[in-house]
Amino acid sequence: STEVGNTLVFSYTGYAIQEIIVEEGQTTLDVSLAPATELLDEVVVIGYGAVVKKDLAGVVTKVGEEDFNKGVIASPDKLLVGKVAGLQIFSNGEPGGGSKLRLRGGTGLTSEGSQPLIVVDGVPLDNKSFVSGRNPLNFINAADVADITVLKDASAAAIYGSRGANGVIIVTTKTGKAGKLKINYSGYYSISSFLQEANVFDAAQYRDAINAKAPQKITALGDSNTNWVDEVTQNAAGFQHNISMSGGSKKTNYYLSLNHLANDGVLKTSRNQSSNAALNLGTKLLKDNLIINLQSKVGLIKDQFAPNVMGAALTFDPTQPVLDADSEFGGYFQWPNILAVKNPVATLMQTDESGKTLRALNAINFELKMPFLEGLSWKTNLSYDYVAGSKIRLKDPLLREGANFDNGGSLFEEELTNVTSLLETYGTYRTNLQKGNGKLDFTLGYSWQNFDQENRWTEGLALEADNSDIGFKATKEIKPDSFLVENRLISFFGRANYNYKEKYLLTLSLRRDGSTRFGDANKWGLFPAAAFAWRILEEDFAAGLSNTFTNLKLRVSWGVTGNENIGDYLYATFYSYGTSDAAYQFGDEFVPTLRGVGVDPDIKWEGTASFNVGVDFGILNNRLSGTLDLYQKNTNDLLATVATAAFTNLNDRIVTNIGAIENRGVELGLDGYIIDKDKLDWKLGVNVAYNQNTITKLDNSDLSVESDFLGYETGGISGDIGQTIQIQRVGTPVFSFLTYRHLLDAAGNPLPDKDNNEDGLTNLDDIYEDVNKDGIVNEQDLVTDRKGTPDWIFGLTSNVSYGNFDLSLTLRSTIGNYVYNNVASSTGYFDRLSDLVTNNIDRSAFKSNFKEKQLKSDYYIENASFLKLDNVSLGYTIPELGFVKNIRLYATAQNILTITGYSGLDPEAPQFSDGIDNNIYPVSATFLFGLNASF
Repeated sequence: STEVGNTLVFSYTGYAIQEIIVEEGQTTLDVSLAPATELLDEVVVIGYGAVVKKDLAGVVTKVGEEDFNKGVIASPDKLLVGKVAGLQIFSNGEPGGGSKLRLRGGTGLTSEGSQPLIVVDGVPLDNKSFVSGRNPLNFINAADVADITVLKDASAAAIYGSRGANGVIIVTTKTGKAGKLKINYSGYYSISSFLQEANVFDAAQYRDAINAKAPQKITALGDSNTNWVDEVTQNAAGFQHNISMSGGSKKTNYYLSLNHLANDGVLKTSRNQSSNAALNLGTKLLKDNLIINLQSKVGLIKDQFAPNVMGAALTFDPTQPVLDADSEFGGYFQWPNILAVKNPVATLMQTDESGKTLRALNAINFELKMPFLEGLSWKTNLSYDYVAGSKIRLKDPLLREGANFDNGGSLFEEELTNVTSLLETYGTYRTNLQKGNGKLDFTLGYSWQNFDQENRWTEGLALEADNSDIGFKATKEIKPDSFLVENRLISFFGRANYNYKEKYLLTLSLRRDGSTRFGDANKWGLFPAAAFAWRILEEDFAAGLSNTFTNLKLRVSWGVTGNENIGDYLYATFYSYGTSDAAYQFGDEFVPTLRGVGVDPDIKWEGTASFNVGVDFGILNNRLSGTLDLYQKNTNDLLATVATAAFTNLNDRIVTNIGAIENRGVELGLDGYIIDKDKLDWKLGVNVAYNQNTITKLDNSDLSVESDFLGYETGGISGDIGQTIQIQRVGTPVFSFLTYRHLLDAAGNPLPDKDNNEDGLTNLDDIYEDVNKDGIVNEQDLVTDRKGTPDWIFGLTSNVSYGNFDLSLTLRSTIGNYVYNNVASSTGYFDRLSDLVTNNIDRSAFKSNFKEKQLKSDYYIENASFLKLDNVSLGYTIPELGFVKNIRLYATAQNILTITGYSGLDPEAPQFSDGIDNNIYPVSATFLFGLNASF
């Protein structure tokens, strides 16, 4: 409206918003928009402080609330999936399931050793998994998160020293702002379904397969037509209610939220439920020189776990019934043979496994601005992270002893307590140098963090009913046990930032960490870093570029970060009593033996040196902005559990420093405004990352030295006892597959096996390539051609608004990653049809014509590159309705489209297991309807 006194708002992409009040008699307005600087003046939280985005010299990516993923989000890490170049987040299909995060390639030989450090409101979290719950981050309500900052390179992460080797993810939660009370409500109802088709035979096809390949088993078939996958899966419902209240005055602000979430899993009996509360309270005292912030986050998470029965559902005979009235196995049909696969429905219904986790993170921060010296402030952070959990697993309680494989049922109970205490104190001094030569700030600090963990558990067999809450008690082989662990991390750190005439930016940091996880000789580690940035547009000679570029900054950085993600006291030998059958006899007395645990007393910090070159740019008044980075990371003194030479240690496997890994890559992130009209806006974000990972040293051997050392086999698979399919070997990527090259026929199919040996087994020479040309195929011909990690990672986010409608979607893709299909390899052969009992087989058997299982064949390594439509969300906003300021109604679909050549159920979920697909929890498509309302 142009009535007198009304305010007209003028905006355009890349320019600052102008508000003009209409004055009396005014008929025309002359408006000149100035280029916006919000993107460059945005404040970005980094370690122990915050800086303006234009002054960043390191590689830092910030994702705000408006760009977060939408849908069923049980923990804050899932808000980032597909949003940050070079960041992979793997999750299994479980409700509230855990995640594995990998930034710029793994720096360790295990997924656990490649996890970034997660910091919430300035508190570095102890992010270990707890047996009582699926995801340790579920205690944080994702709706409370304001933004997430990812520190990628060593110059940004080195301020966290010993835990920054894999990057740092800083989560900042919402706070109140001065003004009237604001109330927000959000809620949804969801339905999840398992839509994939299992690659096994239905009952009719299975009868045909038995008739063709194992006719002697026809009489063992049943009369039913059972789809076992359908029997163990369900359409799963879920809901969430979240309410928050915020406001404040000039002196005090507050933010309070309450949340309740419950989601069933598509695998029957699985469920996740969480109740969360958060409070952020801030106040200013002493003429605003003292700022106090109190933060509290409490979550009660209840998890109902389903046993992993997908493998059994894929292989159980589809001609057999679910129930059998004459069965001694609790009324379920069951093969009596102890080696047979168990009825998956019976396993689900006769297993009750639940966990409960209470986690409370309480912190208080004091910031004092020193009145006697302008620019000097001191900040102290105190936090107490308390976790109390319990887990109960009750298995087969109704079966008589001897009728099942657990001797009358089994009971497992565990309780845990985990306490992390933190004290951090640091001072910051900021000053403008004389003669306008720039700005300088220093930060010096001390950190003390203590970790206490206590676990107590009992397990036993032969259950009897009683009056306890569980309803049963164990009567045989009751084994109580416990452990108590304490470790501590003490650190001294400092950082200096120098800004010379807004042109040249220099950041130097140094951290010294001491950890009780290492012995006295190697307890302390030193982690330096440096970064330089050049804002080219501030130079006089670059004046001509300002017509095209809004921002142009060149960055170079280097630094060293560390990793201590191992167990505690692994440098010291501890002794425990041996088992009763290992006692030593003295006359008529048997004396128990004491056995030492093998260790390496000289284990030390794992260190990662990182070098990065990058450029930040903005074009056409920031209509298009982006970053381009090239990096190299070299990790030395890798910490890993490895086999020891015979007679050299008390154990055959110890944790030690064994080698080095190199990661090289390039990342590109682009954000653009495609359309910016009065009613139509379209914003598009794209990120691309390439990473090459190579093991350069193991067991003191490297590429430049000839060695007989072949590497460490890893990646356990099913189908036989003690089988592995991966190897850590010099010159190959981490998680490389170790297989034979299968010979192919003219049609491109693998050559079938034949029983042509005296022992009735296949002659490997007939089906596998003799790689080393020595005339025989054996383990010397195993090769490492492919790996479980991708070469390329892509993410695309699109946000479109038209009037009151909005549409957003997220696409993700990986290229160059492979999966070992262990579901097919362990069941895709014909001899399985004529086993002790009738078992279903993978359909691939009729393509490969394998009579016997070929677990080491590269036929089962499949290209698992994919394109996924992660989520699509359509919303409509009602601007004002009575006392309600606005209401947004929306519908969201998650995981609804996957394009891939992989034959298994899902090409991405196996990455949670480093590229091995072995009966994973089924991934579901989810559809939800919800609303957001502000009051």
